[in-house]
Amino acid sequence: QKEVLLVKKSLSRILIFLLIGLIAFSSIGCGKKELTITAEEKEQGYRAYKDMGMKFKLSDVWKTYDDNLMLDGLGDEEDENSPIYTGRKYGFISNELITEYYDVAENVKDQEEQNKRFSEIFSQVKDIFSIVVFRKDKLPAEDKIAELTGMTHNEKISTIADYVFYFCKNDYDEAELSEEAEVGYKALFDDVENVKSSLTVYKPMTPQESIAGLKKIEFNLKDLEGNDVTHEVFKDKKLTMVNIWGTFCGPCIREMPDLTALHEELEDKGIGILGIISDTPNSENEDAARKIVADAKVTFTSIIPDDNMKNTLLSSISGVPTSFFVDSDGKVVGEVITGSRSKEEYLEIMLEVLESLK
Repeated sequence: QKEVLLVKKSLSRILIFLLIGLIAFSSIGCGKKELTITAEEKEQGYRAYKDMGMKFKLSDVWKTYDDNLMLDGLGDEEDENSPIYTGRKYGFISNELITEYYDVAENVKDQEEQNKRFSEIFSQVKDIFSIVVFRKDKLPAEDKIAELTGMTHNEKISTIADYVFYFCKNDYDEAELSEEAEVGYKALFDDVENVKSSLTVYKPMTPQESIAGLKKIEFNLKDLEGNDVTHEVFKDKKLTMVNIWGTFCGPCIREMPDLTALHEELEDKGIGILGIISDTPNSENEDAARKIVADAKVTFTSIIPDDNMKNTLLSSISGVPTSFFVDSDGKVVGEVITGSRSKEEYLEIMLEVLESLK
């Protein structure tokens, strides 16, 4: 259910949904405490992912070439037979390939031909590094690791609970890159050891564990029209479904008419819906979000997250759409829903959660 709506400047995130190192041991953290990220670490470029159980630093060079980053989500958290539980891969996609991608998306109408051309484009992406979390009980033999990661160098970092962490990287390969592209690719490749040395790993948390651990949802933010929206909005309803969505996410967009209908039909039962747009703040994505909600005639409010929400609530999820429920005090209740559902399924879940509050 991970699909895309093309939005300029979000290619790295789009591609996650489209495709779906042991140096001195003391220098790689093996965290036992809850994964957190401080304001100072955020300023330094640290990223924290509770669902993957990892925190690492991306220096300014990764910001410089943000538009050329291709991120792939790895593994299948729901498939207990999959050796790879989760992970993230970083690759470099040249400006030439990006231009070709948008040209194909705009001008090639035949779906089969378009997919073929996309595959050809993605095959030319230069994979740089990945952090892979294996299921301990499904971990393959050491000489089979590379077959699963697709990387030349695969270094075991740590084992925590039922998970084994690997830092993986490829050899430098400038073949078929233009001089301009090679500059960016080399700058990123040269920083990989710094990423590895900054890495700290933790026990991965499911969205349910992570979001439930927040206990109460509090915020003071803006909606797409610039209006102030705070957690006080929950007081108006017995139950609110919080729907985290993205402008790049096809399933998120397709379910909006159903969510809008539920928002209107269940108002008299004291149930409401609040959206959070995961790929904002970003001016172009906000414009895209306004068009999406206008086209779908959405009547519930969607808010723009700040750094605090991104480092807490949004770092708790593995993809969008993700939905969860809060009571009138903003306390998290019920089960977290990952992926989209039919209107009938959402209705059944919402009424069950409402009943549980009595």
